[in-house]
Amino acid sequence: MGRTKRKYSSFLINYKRSFKKPLFEVGSIIHIGFSDDDFNEEFKILYSYLWDDICSKYSEYKRMDEGLIKKGFKKRYFFPSPIIFLNDISNHVINKIRNSQSKSDYILSEEERIKKRKKLLINCEEKIKADHKKQNNNLKYIQEVKPKHSNYFIDEYFKLKHQNPQDITSRYIVLLEASKYKCNETIQFLHKVNASERNFILRQFAFRSLQKFGIKEVRLRKNRKGKKKIGDSLIPDKIETPTELLQHIYISQLEKEKKYDLFLCHSSLDQDLILKLKTSLNASYLNIYVDWINDQESLRRELTNVDTAEVIIQRLKSCKALLFIYTEDSLKSFWTPWEIGYFHSLKGKICIYFSENIDKTKVPAFINIYPTVNFENGNFVITENEIKQNLSKWIVT
Repeated sequence: MGRTKRKYSSFLINYKRSFKKPLFEVGSIIHIGFSDDDFNEEFKILYSYLWDDICSKYSEYKRMDEGLIKKGFKKRYFFPSPIIFLNDISNHVINKIRNSQSKSDYILSEEERIKKRKKLLINCEEKIKADHKKQNNNLKYIQEVKPKHSNYFIDEYFKLKHQNPQDITSRYIVLLEASKYKCNETIQFLHKVNASERNFILRQFAFRSLQKFGIKEVRLRKNRKGKKKIGDSLIPDKIETPTELLQHIYISQLEKEKKYDLFLCHSSLDQDLILKLKTSLNASYLNIYVDWINDQESLRRELTNVDTAEVIIQRLKSCKALLFIYTEDSLKSFWTPWEIGYFHSLKGKICIYFSENIDKTKVPAFINIYPTVNFENGNFVITENEIKQNLSKWIVT
């Protein structure tokens, strides 16, 4: 048995052992005369986060085996389907519980059963809430939508790797862009980089990006054996100032490929509202631009200079429309009127989203020349000349 198989076998044995206590907890409250299905369904309810973990591991190991087959290798992991895995680990416990019940050993009363089951449910809910909170925090600045330029930057990465393996910086910039979008395409791309990239820094970046996306079973691939190449140990340069970003925008083909559906013109004081809108707009398949989301590494407030304005101009040019988030703070900003004015001069489409509790009788006259956007029944609807239509359609017409 190879080293990988031995390691996997050891992991599987230890993983199965970790279910011993939860299974016996389920057994302690299960009713007399229960069936195997009754037991398994109760486990799925009381330990739903563990059931999700089993399903997650099955999907990941299945993906890894399918990848090996595509490359002409044999399957290596053979992780059983979730229900087969659960039947396997619960069989011994079920037999013990039934034996205990048949001998009339100590059995909890109905009242004690109900009390303990309630406690287990509360523990499960708390565990799930904690996981959700952590995941939401990881996805705070990530868009869950497929960018239209994803095919380009994925192809560009492997083209760069083949043609100029020492150009680590260009590949890092591609990875950085992929890490800003959680979708099937970027997930598969990051998996491939984690599995095949020889440079440790790039491989580790792909691995950590997958972890942020909430891919539970991803593992950082080890360094490949054999002779080291020059590009394997190089460190990529980072773009950390507006000036460096602007220079990159001027020379990068990737930057020329970037297109956004909406530029969110807003006050930085409304960050919570913007993050909520990001989620809703992504759900409508819209890719948005927000400086502290899309360019957070180089457009930090403390670094603002004349090149910041030029970067914003370039980003405005790459957007199909501008959505002004009207709040009490947004018109106080020095940037928002300038962004609206510049985009207006480009003859770009501009629309307005009013936050709650805004007195529209006090809205400046120039704002009223633009159509308004409302969130209705799970969709963004724009009203222009008393005609309503979906925001997504309005952007492209």
